[in-house]
Amino acid sequence: MARARFGYLSRMNRSPAPRALVSSAVLVAVALVAVLPVAGCASAPRAAAPEDPAGSVPGDLTVEVAVRPGRGVEQRVKIEERPARFVLLPDGALFGEADAPPRDGVRPARARRLAREQMADVWTLLRSSGFADAALAETTSNPALLAPAAGEILATLEVCADGRRFAFVRRYKPGAEDEVAMRRVVRSLASLAWASDEVLVESAELPKRYDLGVDPYARFARPATAPEGGK
Repeated sequence: MARARFGYLSRMNRSPAPRALVSSAVLVAVALVAVLPVAGCASAPRAAAPEDPAGSVPGDLTVEVAVRPGRGVEQRVKIEERPARFVLLPDGALFGEADAPPRDGVRPARARRLAREQMADVWTLLRSSGFADAALAETTSNPALLAPAAGEILATLEVCADGRRFAFVRRYKPGAEDEVAMRRVVRSLASLAWASDEVLVESAELPKRYDLGVDPYARFARPATAPEGGK
């Protein structure tokens, strides 16, 4: 009887130990689970914010280019040597026309709307060409009042940026390699407006026309009859 009681008491004394160990292990696991996400978030590097390609473009950027060939300058191939006008508005709307004399006060037909990246490219081109600084402009008056001399091409570039409006005036000879910066700007805006150089007549490929013989449906046609009373 005493031995049985002693065995019962010994079992009671041993049972709390494993329970305590299990409880401690559960608490440690819960603590680790709670701490690990915090450590992981703290050690993860922050992703860099994407750069805005048009962040440096003035919000009021407006560009207007007009090309006016003088008397005697006709049938030119390059777009910067033919009558043309292109207008770019701050919202990216691009208007343009070529092979037609620029009409004052009349906006050309709309060609397309540029994306923000394309607006950034235009502004970068103006800056690299020296056409983004008002201090370098030739005039702040209306360049439409200027006229080209005979045998030359007059190209005007009006820019509105950061609340200031200024203009650049360039004169160059057809077929020459002068005024490269202005030529590059004209060609860039013309390309964005789907305008390109004219193909030389000598190298133009004419469509081929084939003689397919007589009309196969001619036998089904009704013969022409003379009207009544006619001869």
